[in-house]
Amino acid sequence: MTTFVFELGCEELPSSSLPSLNSQFKQLFTQKVNDAFLGYESLSVIAAPRRLGVVIEGVDQRSEDKAFERRGPAVKAAFRGEKPTKALLGFCRGLNIKPEDTSVIDTEKGQWVVYRGIEQGRSASEVLGAICQAVITDLALSKPMRWGSRRDAFPRPVHWVLAVLDDAIVPLTVFGIKSGNKTFGHRFMAPESIELQSASEYRERLIDAYVIADFEARKAATWLTIQSTAESNGVAVEADDLLLTEINCLVEWPVSLCGEFEEHFLDLPDIALIAAMKGHQKYFHARTDCGELSNKFITVSNIESHDASQVIAGNQRVIRARLSDAKFFFETDKKLSLESRRQKLDSITFHPRLGSLGEKTKRVCKLACEMASAVNADSTVMKRAADLSRCDLVSEMVLEFDELQGQIGTIYAALDGESREISQAIQGLYQPAGASDSVPSDIYGSLLALADRLDTLAGLFAINQPPTGNKDPFALRRAAIGLLRLNEHPLLQFDLTRWINQAFEAQPVEGTGGARALLIQFINDRERVRLTDSGYPHDLVVAVQATNGLSTANTENRVKALAAFSEKPEFSAVVSTYKRVVNLLKESDQEGGDQIRPALFEHPSESALHESIVTISSLVADAVSRETIPEAISALLAMKSATDAFFENVMINADNQAIRVNRLKLCRSVRDIYRLVADFSLVQQ
Repeated sequence: MTTFVFELGCEELPSSSLPSLNSQFKQLFTQKVNDAFLGYESLSVIAAPRRLGVVIEGVDQRSEDKAFERRGPAVKAAFRGEKPTKALLGFCRGLNIKPEDTSVIDTEKGQWVVYRGIEQGRSASEVLGAICQAVITDLALSKPMRWGSRRDAFPRPVHWVLAVLDDAIVPLTVFGIKSGNKTFGHRFMAPESIELQSASEYRERLIDAYVIADFEARKAATWLTIQSTAESNGVAVEADDLLLTEINCLVEWPVSLCGEFEEHFLDLPDIALIAAMKGHQKYFHARTDCGELSNKFITVSNIESHDASQVIAGNQRVIRARLSDAKFFFETDKKLSLESRRQKLDSITFHPRLGSLGEKTKRVCKLACEMASAVNADSTVMKRAADLSRCDLVSEMVLEFDELQGQIGTIYAALDGESREISQAIQGLYQPAGASDSVPSDIYGSLLALADRLDTLAGLFAINQPPTGNKDPFALRRAAIGLLRLNEHPLLQFDLTRWINQAFEAQPVEGTGGARALLIQFINDRERVRLTDSGYPHDLVVAVQATNGLSTANTENRVKALAAFSEKPEFSAVVSTYKRVVNLLKESDQEGGDQIRPALFEHPSESALHESIVTISSLVADAVSRETIPEAISALLAMKSATDAFFENVMINADNQAIRVNRLKLCRSVRDIYRLVADFSLVQQ
């Protein structure tokens, strides 16, 4: 079986860059090898702190022949009479063909000369060498650097290039370095060069040199050794994929060790201990059989030490200092209540044009209290929670461990004797922190988080600082998605339009023209992307949004019902009926009062449709109010026969103006009933 290995040997790559480079190498190599019509059996990526590359097994000897088409000049520019022009001759010269080898095709823009040929397959060595260089060129690098006198850029300097197909070197030059058959093992445990006799021995030789090059294999091995060490020391560790991935990007040969700290540090809140171990030291915290936090921790080293006790002692010395600091901050913070810190927020700027954090807190407090009243929640509890919500930002603990904002506020509020509802709401302010984070389970935390995001969005749109392109310095896209998720709370489910208006009115600056409309569109866009990413058809999402406004909690339920209905044969009939009504209303006069006048009916179908409208409108409205959308759709179907009979037997645009207007009012009533569910004119068929 033919094997190809390509490896860039680097100085230690940033741990933050390695996951992206790993996925890019996988995607780019797979795409380019397939595009080159080069057959293979498997492809795996090399991604470790000192190396990046790929191993491809079962490679064909040559790429397949590939049909291609090249378009030349337009026919009118290619020939003068029957003779080829210079334009056609130049096209043929570039492809090394004769004019008679070309053919003519018809397109929307006229007739064009084309050449259809077969590109001969190339040797695997030639194809793979070109692919390696193309992949490096196409990498998206977040923080590249340059070194030496060359202008090449990469996350870290490259020192060697390995490119071997079976036992032959694949010739290429990358970053001024010629490829060879040499690689290197672990920097400290096996620093000598390794000369490969064959590409198939790559993994085995590196394992012997204390390197697990495959990203996923090393990650699995790291987790296995962590669990094994924890089990042998009588504790358990919780899975933390982010921390495990970060550690995986720091080691080539994972060796886990168990250390411990003094038990008196367990008096600190668990979140403070975990933050110190995880955030600062990259340790896995451990728990006892009872689920309580243990004074033991698991650290992962990149070397097999001759005296592991010295490594453990060093880690224990460092974590002891960290925990001593945390304990000092915690004891210092307990001397002051959260409420006593409230005034300090007035001196911290939220935004130069939107005031201080203290002013923002007042705006959020007022909005949250009004929203609480709207859902019959206790406004007193809401006001107190909102007033205290940001006071922990000026605590010593949050200044040292900023990831504890909100969580430490909840603990301090409980220590100050605040009620559980108030304490719990404080940490809800920051939820959800991301797409995978949970939303607050309590009503006051949800209201507080919702009001805060509304204030942030309204304020920044008011001063004309929305996200642009891929730049979103205030994380407004994340805030909008959080808004949508928070509004799904069973006790909330607001039409957000009212609260957006109030949030704008509370800002210290008057919004620029159209700022509110832009924010509403921005929220709708985020909702549309969220639903289409979940697999719902784009046209159905837009159709529901057009009539649903910002009652965002109901959108998915309605789209889901429409998607199920769209699979039935009756769906196209409903859509066509609605579009016919809408088109008539666009093209015709709609003057006159709102009331339908039965006295002007000339045909029984008019009376039948009117009776159907009266009956069906209340049924649909009731079903929509209860969010039983399938029931509403069934009611719309019941009106179809009366609508069809009306169109078949009645001339809408009658010569008599009064009769014409009356019939258009019937059409408008039909349209309005349909719009209780969705704007079916936006559905594509």
